[in-house]
Amino acid sequence: MPKKTPARRTPCHYRDLALALVALTLLTAIGPAPAGAGPRPADAWAGFDASFESVAPRTGFLAAEVVDGACEPIHALRAEKPIAIASVVKLWVLAELVHQVDTGEAEWDDPLAIRQDRKSLPSGSMIEYAAGSSFPLSRYAEHMIRESDNTATDHLIHHLGRERIEDDLALFGHESPELNRPLLTTRELFTFRIGMSERQVEDYLAASETVRRTILKDVVGPFPLLEMGWGTWNSPEWVESVEWFASPADICRVMAYLHGKSSERGMEPLWGILMQNRGGVIDAGRWPDAGFKGGFEAGVYNLTWLLRRGDDRIFVLTAGFNDPARFVDQGWCGVLALQAVDVMARVE
Repeated sequence: MPKKTPARRTPCHYRDLALALVALTLLTAIGPAPAGAGPRPADAWAGFDASFESVAPRTGFLAAEVVDGACEPIHALRAEKPIAIASVVKLWVLAELVHQVDTGEAEWDDPLAIRQDRKSLPSGSMIEYAAGSSFPLSRYAEHMIRESDNTATDHLIHHLGRERIEDDLALFGHESPELNRPLLTTRELFTFRIGMSERQVEDYLAASETVRRTILKDVVGPFPLLEMGWGTWNSPEWVESVEWFASPADICRVMAYLHGKSSERGMEPLWGILMQNRGGVIDAGRWPDAGFKGGFEAGVYNLTWLLRRGDDRIFVLTAGFNDPARFVDQGWCGVLALQAVDVMARVE
């Protein structure tokens, strides 16, 4: 098990993630390559693989086309192996909201009030709203996807039901849902990173699922996280055990589920929610619609897109990186992922 570092540490760098995406936008701002430019996709994937494999000791990648609601792989590297995904877990929270709207248990415009005990640390701006302020569920979903808002996410998890989300992971295509039981809120993840001793974390990991739920309720939940300020860790900690986990194929399947639901009656807000952030894909000619969800913490980085190409074909690209010993190079990962997006633009 990794050792806790006693000294004060730097925060999880969500600001760096935003800066990395800005840098990637600038890298591509010279304009789109002409049609047919670049190596053939088969040759491009070979070069991509060599670079991708060098980034981190644990990686996973899938580029796929969504056809009739299913993911048809175009190129894959360990696509069925679960790894830590950080904030990409928010796609399953969105899927549960969609499911409950679909079954009539929720409505997009249902009001939900901000609660102080459900606020989490940034990223996201909903932490700034006063307790008691009320917003529709769709507003929480928009913040959760556009700015990876942790406070919005935790309010949705509590409102929709932690165990409901856990039980429905398989419904949305997750093949190893047991890896995410209990499903942590973002505030709980921060608390493990910031406030729990090594012994407390080890006791949690050694406990049964029932006891873990009790620890979350009685020990982790009451911890005064927000009084401690932004974060206190500067290296990966517990990324292989206290995190959220999914394979690239799992991620593709939940994206395919969301895409399929987005065209159904009553789901009109969903496509706009999914398309809140283009994630550095600026070529609107090749990609009229691009929806990005990223995830980052020390030692974990994931970049995932749902893409509509100019010929109306739908694609998913997800690239994940785990390193239990050091920060993952966000800028280089982003460059590689956007290179893969470019290769998909030329897939016939």
